[in-house]
Amino acid sequence: MLGISRYVKILLFLCICSTIFCTIFVTFPNLLRKRVNREVSARKTDHQEQTKEGLAILLRKRNYTNRQIGKMSLLGRWLLSSEGSLPPPIINKKKEPYLILIWKHGKFLERRHIKRFTNKKFSPWKNCTVKHCVLSYRSKDLNIADAVVFHLHLTQSMLELPTRTRWNQRWIFLTDESPLHTFLYGNQELFKYNGLFNWSMTYRVNSDVPVPYGRTISKSFINSPDINFSKDLIKNLKTKLITIMGSNCAGTNGRWNYVNELKLIFGNDLDIYGKCLNEYITEKVFWHGYHKLAIPVIMGAPRKDCEKLLPPHSFLHVDDFANPTALANYIRYLNQHDDKYFEFHEWRKYYKVINEHGYFGSISRHYCRICEALHYNFPVVKVYEDIESFWNKKQDCIL
Repeated sequence: MLGISRYVKILLFLCICSTIFCTIFVTFPNLLRKRVNREVSARKTDHQEQTKEGLAILLRKRNYTNRQIGKMSLLGRWLLSSEGSLPPPIINKKKEPYLILIWKHGKFLERRHIKRFTNKKFSPWKNCTVKHCVLSYRSKDLNIADAVVFHLHLTQSMLELPTRTRWNQRWIFLTDESPLHTFLYGNQELFKYNGLFNWSMTYRVNSDVPVPYGRTISKSFINSPDINFSKDLIKNLKTKLITIMGSNCAGTNGRWNYVNELKLIFGNDLDIYGKCLNEYITEKVFWHGYHKLAIPVIMGAPRKDCEKLLPPHSFLHVDDFANPTALANYIRYLNQHDDKYFEFHEWRKYYKVINEHGYFGSISRHYCRICEALHYNFPVVKVYEDIESFWNKKQDCIL
């Protein structure tokens, strides 16, 4: 009996020990997990505040005024933030995925934004900060869509737009063209679309859904190597001094007269590709320029806009030269002095340029940006009652 009693005591002792160990190895981790979660949450909040403060400093360095910064959406500001910055907090949560309807021209736009002009389909949500969205090209989904995208460049008249039945939808006007070429068909007036759209979707960073052809961001690690850049590589690649890329032959700022003068000066050292040029900063700068390890020469877009959007000391602007001959002389000077030439590539140590236009196999972020805007933008009631106050060829373009 005594032996059994001792056995019972030992068993009871082991049970007590077991309970203590369970408390240590189960309860403590739960408490630790909660504590870690609180610390992570606090760090995220601190990081967001630091990011917000750092971003304001960064944007001011790029010559954005406080007024211009104030007009940007949270999404627009984040797109200009440093590499690795946390995205904005999700403001608009929805149990079901957001349904995005591309009105009428979804199949046509798919060539660029889904297929990237290849035979393969890519997910528009790959590496997107949010993925809780679904695309539709079906007009019958109009009444259930959260957002409806209208591609103005392909819209022939207001008659193509449906009758609006839900005012809590986001109607978005999309144009990748400059205000001079908003409409491809007919002699349409933009003011006739007043009072219809809630959001803008253009290459401008103060759009509700910004879709720039490319972006410049600060690198996470200063002086990090650029695997696509080396001085020897550039020397081996250079076969001509100047290449002209263009797709718009009309032009209203005399740029093709300028190009013709350069051609007379450089002769066979200048090649012209494409049809002509565009007024604004398109893939010709981000892809044909920076991606191809060249120095862009810009005409049309004001220098102050280029300084906001492009890496510092990375381009030449015709406004800095008295005439084509002066520009030509400086280009030849750079070609003869490698140290001065490579100063225009120093930015690659501190910045990176991101192509997001969908051409030449590059990624397109258009549909991802809509999904992000639906999650991040403030859910305020907004209508473009005077659309030309935002998008205006007379005030925004050089005529």
